[in-house]
Amino acid sequence: MSPEPISQPPPPPPSSVSDAPPRDLFARAHQFFNDYLWVIVRNVIGWLLIPASLLLAAFPGPFGLPIFLIGFALVTFPGKRRLTARVLRGRRLRIETRAYAILAGVISVVIPGIAWWILWAEYEEVIRALIARYTPKPIVYVLTPIVAILITWLVTRLSLKILNGLLRLLPRFRRKFRPWLDRMGLKLLPPRHRRAPQEAAASEEILEISPQYQRRARKLWDLAKPWLRRAAAIAITVWIIARMLRPLLERWTQVREEIAGIALGRFLLASLMFAVFLLCFRALSWRRVLKGFGYKLPYGATARIWSTSELARYLPGAIWQVIGRVYLSKPYGVPGAIVSTSQVLEICIFLFANVLLAGTCLLWFGQKVLHSSHARPWLIAAMALVPTLGLLLHPKVFYTATNAILRRLGKAQIVKRLRGRRLIALLFWMMLGLIWQSIAVYLIVDPVLGFHRAWWWVVAGAYCLAWTAGFLAIWAPGGIIVREWVFVVTMQAILPHQIRERFSDPTALAGLLVVLGFLLRLWTVAGELIFTAAAYIWDYRGALNRPDAPGRLQDGNSSTPPGSTSHDSSPAPMLE
Repeated sequence: MSPEPISQPPPPPPSSVSDAPPRDLFARAHQFFNDYLWVIVRNVIGWLLIPASLLLAAFPGPFGLPIFLIGFALVTFPGKRRLTARVLRGRRLRIETRAYAILAGVISVVIPGIAWWILWAEYEEVIRALIARYTPKPIVYVLTPIVAILITWLVTRLSLKILNGLLRLLPRFRRKFRPWLDRMGLKLLPPRHRRAPQEAAASEEILEISPQYQRRARKLWDLAKPWLRRAAAIAITVWIIARMLRPLLERWTQVREEIAGIALGRFLLASLMFAVFLLCFRALSWRRVLKGFGYKLPYGATARIWSTSELARYLPGAIWQVIGRVYLSKPYGVPGAIVSTSQVLEICIFLFANVLLAGTCLLWFGQKVLHSSHARPWLIAAMALVPTLGLLLHPKVFYTATNAILRRLGKAQIVKRLRGRRLIALLFWMMLGLIWQSIAVYLIVDPVLGFHRAWWWVVAGAYCLAWTAGFLAIWAPGGIIVREWVFVVTMQAILPHQIRERFSDPTALAGLLVVLGFLLRLWTVAGELIFTAAAYIWDYRGALNRPDAPGRLQDGNSSTPPGSTSHDSSPAPMLE
């Protein structure tokens, strides 16, 4: 008789997706914010609402009670639900227990000590004068603290008895304000478990908002959020304008005389230099990025597409700059994912170059102008951190973050990549362009402030820092007002002493710097218009959408332009 086959245990069920640990960066960040950030935010909001409810209690109406309940529901501490249920049921405090006796004794000793310390700190001379006048006996110094401790102990015990009396009355009030809270959509002490076992409420929750009111609150927030964002942007912009225009209006006569020293020819030369900077160091850098991705645009089309999309950044909303470049590149067969990724890469490298040049110049100012021994270690540390910051341009770091973003948006991921040395070459090329741009800024600033040629790094650091701040100010189209304000504040901080001595009135100097900030904005707009006009003349056939335009595809829909490699479903090799 053959033995029975041993039955194998059934295979374990596959783990659900929710049980698997998050793998991508966004999932880990989302989990971190859900676990820690909301706990911190809700506690901060809760502790702000609790004292606010005490202020609202002074006004007629029951407005303070729901505010206090909401704030108390948001804060987190052990035993909160048990304490709330005990209070609502009117269960009295057991004053006879040892814990309350110890607490009353500690309070009886601590409060007189604190009161005596405050009186001695505030009225030391008065107390010494009274002691010198009445010369109390030594027994007074012993009996006084004992009497104070006894009085405080009696008041503490009496306060606890009064509190117990109030707790006995609370169930009567609970039967009145609990239905009122239900009508308001606030459920006090919701059940720990719902009807469905998979929908268990948190054990510490003491207040539950009705789903109907939750939907109304979300709808109201969705409607108010864009308007609140615009109102905040307008408020910040108005505040900056007021801060900038105040010294200008106070010393306009002196500022007008100083600003008259700028010649029109010098301004036009600086604008032409800025147009060259946009062509050679910005537009052609973007072309090199596209070429590294396998798409080669003509020089004229590159200049026209880049300049047109850059002018779109002055429109409200940063999306127009990206959409414009994708739309203008479509007739040349460049996919939208490649265009947007190349644009992000070019902006990241340029932003990194501005940060490096601004930090280097400002640290050099601390070591050179201030003659401070404390600035030298910071300069050395900043130079040592440059390779560390350069890791942001490492292909694994950059493309991992970029592909994670594209994966979240449901877009095609990047398979063709630029190598690290090409990214570093673009970084140094853009830093060289920033030095060229700083020379153009120096041409405008020099006639007004009388800069020495060796001080060009002051202008370079201030303008690069101002551009970075304007770029990060997402509420201001093109960084308007923010860039000018940061430039003024930075120049006020790093101006050499020789220039400060020329201006006896600091207000007049501040007003002059404000005019220079707006003049530099006009200079950038003039350079962009010159570059855009030249680009449209250069690529007039592409601007007119003619079929004989250089590099334009015949159908305008193919994703493989002439001279580029074809893209199939298999991963493409990394470009050299």
